[in-house]
Amino acid sequence: MSSFFLILFASVLARTVSWAFSYFGLSSFEQLIFHIKVPLEGTNKRFLFDWLILCLLYGLILSVPVYLILVVLLKITWVSLVWFGLCLIYAAGKVGLFTYIIHQFQRSDLYEKDYIFCDDTAVKPPKEKKNLIHIYLESMETTYALKKDGGNAQEEILPYLTSLTKANISFSHQEKIGGAKVLTGMGWTTGGMVASSAGVPLNFPFYHPFCKDSRAFMKGLVSLGDILEREGYSNTLMIGSDAVFGGRKFYYDQHGHYDIQDIKKVKDEGWLPKDYHVFWGYEDEKLFEFAKKKITLLAKEDRPFNFEMLTVDTHHPYGYQKEGEDHPFKEGISNSIYHTDCLLKDFMSWLEKQPFYKDTVVVIQGDHTSMAAQYIHHNYEKSFDRRIWNCFVHSVKQPLSTNHREFSTLDLFPTILSSMGFELPKGGLGLGRDLFGAEKTLLEKYGEKDLNLKIKRQSKLYKKKILGL
Repeated sequence: MSSFFLILFASVLARTVSWAFSYFGLSSFEQLIFHIKVPLEGTNKRFLFDWLILCLLYGLILSVPVYLILVVLLKITWVSLVWFGLCLIYAAGKVGLFTYIIHQFQRSDLYEKDYIFCDDTAVKPPKEKKNLIHIYLESMETTYALKKDGGNAQEEILPYLTSLTKANISFSHQEKIGGAKVLTGMGWTTGGMVASSAGVPLNFPFYHPFCKDSRAFMKGLVSLGDILEREGYSNTLMIGSDAVFGGRKFYYDQHGHYDIQDIKKVKDEGWLPKDYHVFWGYEDEKLFEFAKKKITLLAKEDRPFNFEMLTVDTHHPYGYQKEGEDHPFKEGISNSIYHTDCLLKDFMSWLEKQPFYKDTVVVIQGDHTSMAAQYIHHNYEKSFDRRIWNCFVHSVKQPLSTNHREFSTLDLFPTILSSMGFELPKGGLGLGRDLFGAEKTLLEKYGEKDLNLKIKRQSKLYKKKILGL
């Protein structure tokens, strides 16, 4: 019987790895390491049900005939060990374990050569400080724009965001709407948020300790929140899920002392019933309404505010669709994207009427490209160059050029500060470069392949000075 369980375990493991890449759109082994090290509280339980059906049941159906025919009937008892070995090799290769191990023995000079440190005098604030509203749209990529506008969509699912982007500042790798490349260590929510607000990828080594409240999260990092807090800003993060998931709570609490308005906090404040739970926590319709309420309160204070929010309805694998809501498109996530666009339009219309709007910079971006791999593969061209969306409204500065810039999520960190009027040393911060200026980004300097390799290889400076290991 032990042979059967060995075959079953191996089959489920191989199937799980294959399924995970199509279901979650896993981008690298570094992503797996990070999620092993951080809490996963508050995750949407839907994926567990799918795993039971698509992996455990699949593995069971496959293992039974293999065991009965090869072990019971033909008495080939060693087949279980061979089966286990083959499945293990397949799984390790699929997740990139072998290349990950190779990179552990290679050294990178990326941080020594290109990391721009931020000390107390490095960043100079403007005389008139602007508020910041920073909106992360979950999995929002430029693929969803119509082909004529630079995307790859056949149906118009983002009419408002497209028009808003055209009317304001947006950086692109082409003439039409384009965006930022997602590199290693940036392909999931926490990675994307850290990269765009601190200019570094998340690349935790195997021996990195598990993240807890009492442990420093990237101790040597200086982030957007750190800089704005030092300049007298209040920092707020509002999300429709549990902030503990993926270590977000630790990052935003330790780097800027954010007032974290997650599902737990809004319930404590009486904005939601204690037993309320939809999708990952609460839906974007409520998120945008809560955002209006919170921003109104912040605007009454006698200091500038930094309000950041993250939507959730467009989260993989299926998105969230409200019952009774209009669903004009065949695909569920297309409807989720469309309704997020409608909610954004309503929010921006409200914002434009507020007295503090003229003193507020609004930055809209995707946190990473979509992990809804099945949806992407079925509806868009495989060869399309997928990028995350960016749009800057009310920027203090005008860029030298917005088109034909090769840039990554890292570059949004200094660019956001620059859009608020901050002066930056050496044209950037961290591994990011200010897109309003003429300084070459690291993507333009090295190219995507070489830059990814430099990130994956080992850096003592990154581990000691930034991770604090």
